[in-house]
Amino acid sequence: MGDYEDVLASLETLNLSILKAMDYTKRVYERGTNVDQFVTRFLLKETANQIQSLLSSVESAVDAIDEQTSQIRHIHNKSGHNAMDSWYDNPVSGYSPNNRIMTKERRKSFQTASSDTKEECLEAQINRLAELIGRLENKYLLLVRSEMNVSQKHLGEFCASLKQYLKNVAGEQDCFHVTAVRLPDGVTFIVYEFWENEDDWKRHLQSPVCKSFQHVKVDTLNQPEGVSSVSVPGLNPKIGTTLRYRVALMWRQGLRV
Repeated sequence: MGDYEDVLASLETLNLSILKAMDYTKRVYERGTNVDQFVTRFLLKETANQIQSLLSSVESAVDAIDEQTSQIRHIHNKSGHNAMDSWYDNPVSGYSPNNRIMTKERRKSFQTASSDTKEECLEAQINRLAELIGRLENKYLLLVRSEMNVSQKHLGEFCASLKQYLKNVAGEQDCFHVTAVRLPDGVTFIVYEFWENEDDWKRHLQSPVCKSFQHVKVDTLNQPEGVSSVSVPGLNPKIGTTLRYRVALMWRQGLRV
């Protein structure tokens, strides 16, 4: 079985871990707080993204093998077909040699472009995963929750400002993740921000981006916003080591496909 013996053993372990995590997720959603539920949902989505990244390299290998097998079968069928034509001394009319060369060149060019696109996509996923591991490993992140009740009269102005704020904050290096939720009443919004640490968040509060959004909130909210924060664990070093090993495998195996 070669290297696949370790892969299949790891998949069995991963399957058991995922089943345990699903049970934990169910318990959190039955009895956990809103913050616990949000953190669990975030971790679940990130787990899905990382598994999908690993799956992409395997799918690329499968596609490449299928494509290669298809070409080999096509060549064999073509050879057999030509042999039969020669036997009956009745060659099948077809493209000229020049057209055949052009067709092969186009196919080769398309395959090269497709391969380059897959490599670029996979490399981007690997870089994102490696950066994520480095930022999460052995750290505690600061989760900031802001709840805002908006005046119906100024709803449009607030939504436009919130959209711009989320876009700007997502581009900040010290903010790990930011998202917003609109509650069913249509006028209550909750913003969740993951910061590297409390100092980075406090520094963000003094930034032009934050102050500009604060001015809009003063004019559009029915009442002062409610802000709370909590430290959440990042990534256990053992998990980080395992993920780094998987990233290395993706780099060696996935980009070689």
